[in-house]
Amino acid sequence: MSQTKINYDAVADVLYVSFGRSEHVTGVELADNILLRLDTGKATGAAPRAVGLTFISFGKMIARQREQPFSVTLADLRGLPTDLWKVVLEVTTVPPVSDYLTVGLSMAQPFPAVPELIAA
Repeated sequence: MSQTKINYDAVADVLYVSFGRSEHVTGVELADNILLRLDTGKATGAAPRAVGLTFISFGKMIARQREQPFSVTLADLRGLPTDLWKVVLEVTTVPPVSDYLTVGLSMAQPFPAVPELIAA
């Protein structure tokens, strides 16, 4: 596996994290301002792999989330086709992507009221 490369464009305020190259890249918007570049493996029969991450308005994002990894909820991925959703989950929950962001479950708001227990 190739070495991770990180480039920041200060003028555009975009951080590029590259994990390698591919001729068959698909872009998936994981959340506002976070794009996953991935090779699904469909064209070559290879295993899916992350090619990189792009963080748009990175300076603003970092100011809001000091000391926490960037988080993407499964709800953010709800609109993806099932086969792409599975590939995205597969590559985002392991390194190298998981070294830069967290994908996980979150509780929807408003949370429904808990029913009262009835004494027997």
